[in-house]
Amino acid sequence: MRTLGIAGSLLSLFASLTLAQGLLLSPEQVREQPFVIKQHLVNVSIRDGVAETTIEQTFVNTTNAPQEGEYWFPVPEGAAVTRFTLTVGDRAVEARLLPKEEARRIYENIVRQRRDPALLEFAERNLLRARVFPIPPKGERRIQLRYSETLRREGELNRYLLPLRATRAAAKSLGYLRVRVELSTGAPLTNVYCATHPEAVVKREGASRATVEWSAENILPERDLQILYSTSSERYDLRVLTYRATGDGYFVLLLAPNGGQKPPRMPKHLVFVFDRTGSMAGDKIQQAKQALAYCVRSLQPEDRFNVILFNEQPQKLFDGLVPVTRENVERAVREVEALTAQGGTNIADALREALRLFPKEESNALQAIVFLTDGLPTVGETDPNRILSAVSEANPNRRIRIFSFGVGYDVNVHLLDRLCQQNRGISSYVRPEENIEARVSAFYNAINVPILADLKLFCEGVEAYDIYPRDLPDLFAGDQIVVTGRYKGSGRGAVVLEAMSRQQRERIRHAVDFPERAESMDFLPRLWAVRKIGYLLDEVRLHRNQEVIDEIVRLAKEYGVVTEFTSFLIEEDMILAQADDRRMLSRAQGFLPSIVAPPSGAVAVDTSVQAQTLQRQGFGGAAAPLPGGVAGRGRQSQESLGLAYTPSEVAQRAQQVVRNIGARTFYQQGNKWVDSRYQTGQRVITVQAFSEAYFALLRRRPELRSYLALGEEVLVQLERVAVQVSPQGKTTLSDEEWRLVEARS
Repeated sequence: MRTLGIAGSLLSLFASLTLAQGLLLSPEQVREQPFVIKQHLVNVSIRDGVAETTIEQTFVNTTNAPQEGEYWFPVPEGAAVTRFTLTVGDRAVEARLLPKEEARRIYENIVRQRRDPALLEFAERNLLRARVFPIPPKGERRIQLRYSETLRREGELNRYLLPLRATRAAAKSLGYLRVRVELSTGAPLTNVYCATHPEAVVKREGASRATVEWSAENILPERDLQILYSTSSERYDLRVLTYRATGDGYFVLLLAPNGGQKPPRMPKHLVFVFDRTGSMAGDKIQQAKQALAYCVRSLQPEDRFNVILFNEQPQKLFDGLVPVTRENVERAVREVEALTAQGGTNIADALREALRLFPKEESNALQAIVFLTDGLPTVGETDPNRILSAVSEANPNRRIRIFSFGVGYDVNVHLLDRLCQQNRGISSYVRPEENIEARVSAFYNAINVPILADLKLFCEGVEAYDIYPRDLPDLFAGDQIVVTGRYKGSGRGAVVLEAMSRQQRERIRHAVDFPERAESMDFLPRLWAVRKIGYLLDEVRLHRNQEVIDEIVRLAKEYGVVTEFTSFLIEEDMILAQADDRRMLSRAQGFLPSIVAPPSGAVAVDTSVQAQTLQRQGFGGAAAPLPGGVAGRGRQSQESLGLAYTPSEVAQRAQQVVRNIGARTFYQQGNKWVDSRYQTGQRVITVQAFSEAYFALLRRRPELRSYLALGEEVLVQLERVAVQVSPQGKTTLSDEEWRLVEARS
């Protein structure tokens, strides 16, 4: 085992090696940066609040000489670790677990000696340290670490945290990273939520089991992975998470049905409206036939349905909504299999005919139109605004949902998006290279078993506002509803959901503490901001509004949300940390025509997918992969949208100049990282990096460690004063300055 002095000499590597849970350092040739992580696999098994995590990392020695190393592992914050095992290749390795106090001294001594703050944010964690046997030239060494921990509760939910953050100054990315979490509980497993990585896939496997999977390539992880889950014996599990540091609070509501109790399903009244025009000829019509046949065959006995095939005129198969009998299903499938693609596109009459089929009176069934088209309206009423008005008149209470599928790029995206937006549905797009049957079938499976419809949210004891989504979606079996919002006031209150179920009008009430201060769920502010930006991008795209653009700019700056449609905020002459916001807004005004994408074509589809992805899921940090299909469209989308960078370049530049840490965002301005909360003209106390005042600051405000780990020059806004760390600054502070630094309000 190397001495502390040798360990201190290793820090020159920290600016170039990834600290993705485990870090392998070489005491020799420290400036050659000998190791890279080729593969990083994580398997987690959670059984009733106890998690066993197995981490397997493959390190590669990139040099032509053998290299020894030392393996460092910062223990997950707050974890009650029960045991560790460490193997290198097929050999067990002796590892030493250092307690927090000793680990802190080691971290801080290295920071002092090497004048590099990269390890500061881990200084409050225990540290596992072990010597690794030599790695041959150009060779590999597989290191496996296994540990067990008792999970802690976070409010009303259990939380599992997997440390994945890279050192902030890291330059080398992981080759391949994969995480698989298996959840198993004695009581029915209800809410399962991965807010930090919304692109993670959650699969339900019965009432008490689920898996969560996430993977990425060539990535520098900027966020720890957090999974929140709950169990319940109630029919509906309603949970609320809160965050509040200063100002108004943030909340996230999670609602899931209890798979163990299996709440009674609502019947469905569905009308399938399928485009059979000439442009659907070939593979498209064959795939559409298979998709429609699958949907009809999957109907439940208590459902009712009809099918409308349209070109210049709509053709309904039955006179009204008919029951799901063998005869009716077989007739529908025969008619579908026999249809041919020909004629023009009369969207208005097809939708009008579909809406007439639904009864006027209220029903406890989920009523919806599933609409598939591959073209623009060319016959009958072709004006999109008049089509929308006619649909609104025929569906005044919006009780009939409209779910649309636009096939290819020759669809009026604005029309389909507004059609679904105004009628409480969702628009989806099937690109030319995608399979229609697979997309439509997956959608149908998701809505096959409705549980609650017409949801309405109320808050008691506080004022809730800026709630997204604006229209709460329906709840389906195996699904989960996620709602974000802000709140004013504090104290004991409640969240109330009212909805229609199969049997009656449901009222679900859940008591909630809305605190004055609660900072553990620091991912909530950005999650809320991402969803709001998604909503606002849709508003601008569909309705063209400069005030909305200004609000997008403000939110993007404050919360560090970067998409290809806010990429103008990170151009070289428009870094968000610039003090002159007028230039930024001027650039935004010039960008307005690009955000308002054309009504049809590949760019229209891409912008719609992007905005909807943000609204429904949100994504974590600025460096996260761009959602939807836009990231893969490269230079074509760049030129069409008038962007200075391709979408992938946007993500790369965001990773360089934007850092999301907890609930805060920092922007690089020259060599300095600036807190987005800082306003020009505020008082600033400048502290010399690595001085006695610097380490005293960390002791008095330990939460600053993760911010100051960004680099040697960082400006952080506190409650009453801003603190700037730089090579030139004060080595001691006055009593009055310490009072300002330590003030919490």
